[in-house]
This record gives sequence, structure tokens and C-alpha cells, in this order.
Amino acid sequence: MEDQRGPMGFVEVYRGLERSHKVAKLQAGVRYTSRVQAINPLGEGPFSLCSAYTTQATVPVAPEPPVVQTASSSTLTLAWAPPADNGSPITGYCLERDDGGSGDFTLEYAGPNTSHTVKGLKPGQVYRFRLRADNDEGKSMWSSTAALSTGAAPPDSPVALQVVTAGRTSATMAWRTPDDDGGSKVVAFGVELQAKSKAATACMGNDWLKIFEGEAHACTINSLRPGCAYRVRVRARNAVGWGQWALPVDLTTAADAPEVPQSLQPASCTPTTIVITWAPPRHDGGSKVHTYRMEMASADCVCGRCPQASAASGQALRPALCPGHTPLAVYAAEAVGAELRHLQPGCRYIFRVQAVNQQGSSGWTDWAAGATCADVPTAPGPPLVAGVAPTALMLSWQVPLAQGAPVSLYTVEAAALPPVPGAMLGAPGGAGVLPDARAAAALAWKLAYRGPHPGCEVRGLEPHSAYAFRVCAHNDMGAGGWSPAVAAITGHAPPSAPQSLSAQAASSARIVLCWAAPERDYGAPVVAYTVEMAPVAVRGGAAAGREAAGAGGGGGGGKGGGGAAAPAWSHVFTGPACACSADGLAPGRPYQFRVRAANLCGAGPFSAPVAAATQPAPPSAPGKPAVSNRTSSGFRVRWDEPEHAYGSHVAAYVLQAAPVGSAGAGGDSEWVEVYRGPEAGARLSGLAPACKYLLRAAAINAAGQGPWGEPEAAITQLLPPLPPCELAVTDGPALAEPAAGAEGGGEAAAQPPQEAAASGAWVALSWQEPEADATHAPAMGFEVVATPKPGSEGGVVKLNITGRRGDARLEGLAPGCSYSVRVRSVGVDGTGHSGWSEEAAVQAPALPESEDAAAAGGSGAGVVQRKGGKKGGKKGGAAAAGAGSDRAQANGGAPSVSSDDAVSLSREAAPAGGRGKGGKAAARVAAAATTVAAKKVRARGFVEKLVDERLPRGLASVLEMVLVALFSADWRRCMWRDLAWYGNRLVVCVVVIVVVITLISHYTSSDAAAAPKS
Repeated sequence: MEDQRGPMGFVEVYRGLERSHKVAKLQAGVRYTSRVQAINPLGEGPFSLCSAYTTQATVPVAPEPPVVQTASSSTLTLAWAPPADNGSPITGYCLERDDGGSGDFTLEYAGPNTSHTVKGLKPGQVYRFRLRADNDEGKSMWSSTAALSTGAAPPDSPVALQVVTAGRTSATMAWRTPDDDGGSKVVAFGVELQAKSKAATACMGNDWLKIFEGEAHACTINSLRPGCAYRVRVRARNAVGWGQWALPVDLTTAADAPEVPQSLQPASCTPTTIVITWAPPRHDGGSKVHTYRMEMASADCVCGRCPQASAASGQALRPALCPGHTPLAVYAAEAVGAELRHLQPGCRYIFRVQAVNQQGSSGWTDWAAGATCADVPTAPGPPLVAGVAPTALMLSWQVPLAQGAPVSLYTVEAAALPPVPGAMLGAPGGAGVLPDARAAAALAWKLAYRGPHPGCEVRGLEPHSAYAFRVCAHNDMGAGGWSPAVAAITGHAPPSAPQSLSAQAASSARIVLCWAAPERDYGAPVVAYTVEMAPVAVRGGAAAGREAAGAGGGGGGGKGGGGAAAPAWSHVFTGPACACSADGLAPGRPYQFRVRAANLCGAGPFSAPVAAATQPAPPSAPGKPAVSNRTSSGFRVRWDEPEHAYGSHVAAYVLQAAPVGSAGAGGDSEWVEVYRGPEAGARLSGLAPACKYLLRAAAINAAGQGPWGEPEAAITQLLPPLPPCELAVTDGPALAEPAAGAEGGGEAAAQPPQEAAASGAWVALSWQEPEADATHAPAMGFEVVATPKPGSEGGVVKLNITGRRGDARLEGLAPGCSYSVRVRSVGVDGTGHSGWSEEAAVQAPALPESEDAAAAGGSGAGVVQRKGGKKGGKKGGAAAAGAGSDRAQANGGAPSVSSDDAVSLSREAAPAGGRGKGGKAAARVAAAATTVAAKKVRARGFVEKLVDERLPRGLASVLEMVLVALFSADWRRCMWRDLAWYGNRLVVCVVVIVVVITLISHYTSSDAAAAPKS
């Protein structure tokens, strides 16, 4: 047989011969499987097929008693194991307990759970529990009973807490043991105290304070404040811990005298009052304070033995009462705070206060110090006059009471007393106190002194005048009252300045003055007047400065309005009269005058200067005329302005001229007016050449015409010389001869064709010197010019002849070229050139064909550069220099150089004879002609070579016409210079355009960046 619930497998339950068997002691509600096996002597056969069957179910087995999982003072948590269900599942459990005594069991729990918490139990109590299980077959047997107990708890609050006795500072409390000790014996009691009234709270706060802990059922509380309310509570403790507090009981101590008032201090003060404040006592002793008492005494020491009397400066000590003072009761009232009046300003006092209630009075507070505020000083006494002067008074006064703050300064005010009609001023000095205080206050007072000294000197007063003075004192609190006003009189003094000084011009050398007597003589009559004069500094040009210097003035003005110096006053008049005159003055000159009066005390101040000017006079003579820019028909004349204009500006000048040798009826020169106008100079024309004239000038102003100036002689120049005449060719034209051979050769060397071409052609000329004339200048030389005729390719050839010669050899002519030759005279002393003579035609011989071909690769004759390169030009220049030296000897020392630029150089030889008038000019010309230089031939440029050599003649002519139209006829020299000028201007324009474009782009970008922001 096999129990299918367990792992035991088949168990033999029967062996025998019977074919049936009853199996006993099976479990109820269990399924079993059985099998049968036959056995014979041969052995055991196989088992039969198994058959299964189930036993009948029944009630569960009785469960085990419950056990405690957790326990507390009022709860137990029980648990149990499920019993065997005997074939029918357990549907529930039933738990019962008794009340902890001998009572019956009551149902505690019924349900399927295997645990349960029992609540509402008593602490430290033993309870009995039993358990049964239920299924569908019925109820099991009860388990055995389990006795379980709860845990202990703190005890309940003690009972009957009460106040046994209560005194001023202590109280006794008592109580009984609590009714429930929580399952554990009470071992101790705790007592706590809490302040209830404000005074008690101020000492111990609002928290509960532990007062007692022990086994006793009573305790005494000490150190309480009188008349204060408290609260007391108590609790019990067992082995578990403290129980709950019992309800608090109120406790009130007996009343007593109040404590000392608090915070005694002065709150505010005035010069005569102090407001004292304090706070009520922290505890009134349990009885209301009905009176506060205050005592006061002086804080100053009168015995000299007090600590504050010997304390070092700056050392702070607690206020104390000096034994020499008796405190004075100054206040007794219920109000907190007092105002003490009728005290002295700036004095120190000490105070103390006590509180009084029904139980008695408190102790006195510590002494508190206070002081009244300082006040302004009292008014000083009337000031006394200690010294007298014409313009000052010395005052002094007594020092007033400081009123608690030292006097720092005094203020003195002065006011002029109005004169009393018909009354005379008394002697200088003090005149007593002003009786009418209201009239004194209405005076026009002005500050006269402010300082720390009780005395002062008031200056700036009018002599022999009456003044009123008053003084007040100042300290840190402000200004005190004014003293009574006192009158005082200053001393005698010199008189004031005379009045109404006037000056009137009587003539060009006299001014009349008059004035009025001084306004005040300051107590002494005027005995004399003094008048002084000084020239007024003239501001203007140099002429005005000279006029001021000539008039004896000490003022500036000689440099056109510079800084003026101090006037130089000179004496004019002294006497008792109130009028005088100043004579001997310069005409038209401004003067200034001043006057002062004198009495027995001395001379008074001068009056304000008064200016007046003498009447104007005709100006002085202008300077001597100076002649310049002389010509044959006139010259330029200038003269200096007159030194003195005498009060009126020069309006015009008159210039007269007289030919030398002309005489009138009286034998004097006949003067003719040639100029009248405002300028100090004139240009004279239409005069006879080579004539001598006398010139003189005079100035005119509003007063008339002044005297004539010193005359000056001037001579007009001669006319230019007459032109030469009878110009003729005396020899040539011919080609230049070859140069001489090498030195020491003895034979003429053959000249190369290039050098023959470079020498050119020459021609010998002669002319007739012009005849001498009294009005025309003699000739000091001649100028010969050969000009190519139209169609000729040669250049202009010039030759300067120094000396009075009538012939010359003109070299450097271009071979094969036609020339027009003319000559003109050069005058002495810069008189100019004459006109040109009649022309003479000259045809230079042409070169042979072989010489033309050879000359084509070289350079031109002389300095004429027409063809060839730089090398040829240099060689040509050297040849020209050599040829020039030969021609210089051939022309009698006058070299001639010819080129296309018409450049000529001359060396002048001193003339053998001539007119004396031309000596200086001839000498200058000779000095200038001592240096002769040969100009190098300019190298031709690419364009010139293109026109002269490389292009066909027709195309070269067209290109030359274009160049002439663009750069003028002198394009060979001016073209590159003009191109450089245009290039420079173009670069400047480009730079300006770039700068302008840059600035425009910069401002445009700035505006574009600022546009989104706006």
C-alpha cells in the first residue's frame, strides 16, 4: 500500500493465505494505492495492477497553543501553526482569551489567518489564550491553554498636587502616588516650575525649569521673586520610565518692596532745562509703584578730594556725589520721567531715583550725570574808545559770560551817524551811549571787525565824522545779544578832493582850468590848491609816437598802441584860487589835469584826472623827397610823413617842382605844383630828358598847410642812343678756314670734314656809329643779330660788341642758309637799346657734297646741334669752344657763340674813350662780362630724331605742326617739361579722387551700419 501524500512508497501491510484484509489505522481523508502479489514456493510473482481509494475525511487535529510574536504594554501579537486538516481543508480558526483573572474565555478572533494582534490589554497583566481549527467536517478540539502577559508601562500622573505654604521667596508643594503604576513600582517623582508673571519671566524665561526629583511626596521651592505668579507640575517614574505630568497648579509669592528703577538718563536738554527719563523697576514687588522720588546735586567737586577732581583729562569715571554737596529732592510723583527747570546753562548735574509701593521703597539708582545745553554768550558791555585817528578808531570791551561754551569771536558793527542840522561835532573820541535804542537799531550797520580779541581797530572811516558802534560775542552756540550802541568821532584830516574840475582849450598852446571847493574840509579850512599836468599817452602809429615824444609826453604810443607807462605829472599851479591856466603847450596835444586841496592837516587826495586837448595846428614839414625809378621822362618821388601832425591827421600832401636854372622876377626858382593828394609819394612824367629839377613837399591838415620840407635835386635820364647806320658787308660770307696744324709741325694739317662743318660760315660787317646828342645817351656797345630767313634751317646768331667799334666778324652761320643781319646800339647807365638798323641780307656759302655727307654723321657748327647723337654733341661742343677762342681774337676780344637757342656770350674790353656819364655803367658791364661760359649742346630726344631724320619730309612736317600746336613753336625744349607738368597734375588729381571715394565709401558704410540700430 502506498500513501500518495508522502515519499515513503509502497509499504507491506499484509502477508498471508487470505484473499481479503482490513487495513486499520489509516489517516482520514487520505488517498491510498494498493497492489497484491502472489507467492508460491517457487517465489514471488509479479504485482497486480494498482487500485486507488480514499479514506473518509474528519475534523482537524487540535492545533498547538498560540505563541507571542510581539508584546507591548497594551497589545499582544499571537501566531500559530496550522494543524492537520484530516482530509478537509481548514476553513478558519477560533481564538479565545480570559480577562486575566479567573473569568470565562471570550472570543477574541475568528478567521482564516494564522496570527492576530490583541489590543486593549492592561500593562503587566497575564492573560490565557486557547485555539481551535474548523473545516467542513466540524471543529477540532481546543488546544492547550497558553498563559501570556503584556509589558509594563509608565505610571499615571500623581494626584492631589497642592501648595502647602507660600512666602515671599519660597513655597512648599505636596502630592500623592498615582493610582496606576503601569505594572511597575513607582520609584521617583519630578517637579518643574514655570514663571507666569512678567517679572518672573524676565528672570527665568518662559520654559519649565526642573526643581525637584526624588522619592518624597513633597518639596520646597526657593529663590522665587516676591509677588510673582508661577505654575508647578509633577510626574511619577517606574522601571519603564516617566509617566504623564499632572495638571499644573498656580503659585503666587507674597508681595514686597519694588526693585530699583531702570535706565536713568537725561533725554534732552535746553540751556535751562533737563528732561530725565527712566524705566519702571523690572519688578514692582507684587504691589503697584505709586511714587517715584528724585534727588539732584551739582556734578562739580567743591572739596577737591573726589575721584573726578583728580582724574586725568579724558578719563571717564562713574558719577559720584561730592561730600561738599547735599542732594536736593526735586521730584516725587507717580509719572515716569521729569523735566527739571530753571537750571544754569552749560552746567553739569547728577541725579538718582527710587520707587515706592505699599510695601516700602526700593533702593536708589546709581548717580546719572547730565548737563544743560550751552547758550549764546551774554551781551558785552558798551565798547570804549581807546584810540582816535582821522580814518580809524581803536575800540575795546569787557568779556561777557560764556554761558557754557567759551567765547570764540566777537563781531563789531559800525554805522555812520547822520549829521544833525545846526549842530557841531565835538572833540574826537567817545561821545557816549546812544539813548534811543530803537533809533540805533534802525541805523545802516556794516561789519567792521570779526575776531577773537576783545578789542579792535576800525579802519576806513571818514575823517571828522560821527559813527555808532556795537559789539556781540559768539560761541559754538551762536551769537549773543548786541551791546548798547556807542557814538564816537574820528579825528581831523586833510580835505577831500576838489569837485567839478573842468578844462577848456583856449588856443593851440593854452588850456584854462576851473574847479569847485572840496565837499568836506574834515574840520580844517582849505588854504591852497595844487594843479598838476601830464601829457596823455597817444595810441597810434610811428608818427603819433614821434609827436608824443616831441610834445614831451611821458606816455607810450611810439610803437603803435603798446602798454602805456605811468603819466609824468608836472606842477602847473599852487594858490587859493579855484581857477588857473596852463600855457606853453604843444598844439593839438591831449593833456590830463588833476587838482588837490590842502589845509593845516596836510594835502588831500587828487581829483579824478580830466583830459583836454589844445587846438590843432598845421603839421610840421615832411621829410626830404627821395627819387627812384628814373627815366628820361620822369621818376618816382617819395617822402616821409611829418614828424608832428599837431592834433589833426594829415589829409593831403603838396609836391612842387622847379627846373634848375629857371628864376622868377625875384631871382628865386619858379615852383610849380605837380602833385596834391593823400599819398606820401607820386610818379612824375612828361619831364624833359637829362634835366635837373628841385623837389619839395608840404603836409596839409584841418588847421591848414604846414611849412615846406627841405628840397631835393633830381635829374632825368638821357634818351636811349640813336641806331647805327650804313650797315654793310665788308668781307665774306665764306666758310671757316681749317685750324692750324700740330704744335711744332710747320705745315698745316688737313682738317676733317666734320670739323670744317662744325666751324660754319662767317661774314665781316661794318656800320656807322650814331652821332652824339645832348639828349641821347652815348653807345657803350653794339648788338648784332643774324636771323634766318623763312625756309632756312639755321638758327639765330647773336654777337655782342663792347666798345665804340664800327665793325665785327659774325661767325657760326649755318652753311647754305640765308640771313637778315641788323645791329643796334647799347646805351650807357642803363638807358636801354636803340632801334634796329636797316637789314642787310647775307647768304652763307654751302658745303661741298663730300663735306655734307661727312657732316651728316657729326655735329653742327659752333654750338648749333641739329643732327647726330650725344657723342657728336660733345665733340661739337669742344670744337665750338676752340673755335670760340679764335673768333674772340678775330673780333677784338668779343667772343661770339651762335646756336638755335640764340644764346650769346660777350667779353667786354674797357673802352679807350667815351663820355664820363657812362663810366660806371661801362665798369659794371665789364665786370659782368669777365666770365664767359660755353653752353653745352642739348642732347636730342627720340621725337626730335623722329622728326629730323627717320620720318619722310611730308609726314615729319605734319608731326611738327601738331607738336607746335600742342607745345608752342619752342616744342623741342618745352615738350618734356610740359608733359612732366601735366603728369604731376594728373597724379595729384588721381590721389584726390581716390581719397574722396574712400571717404564717401567710409561714411556710406557707417550710415548703413547705423541704420539697423535706429
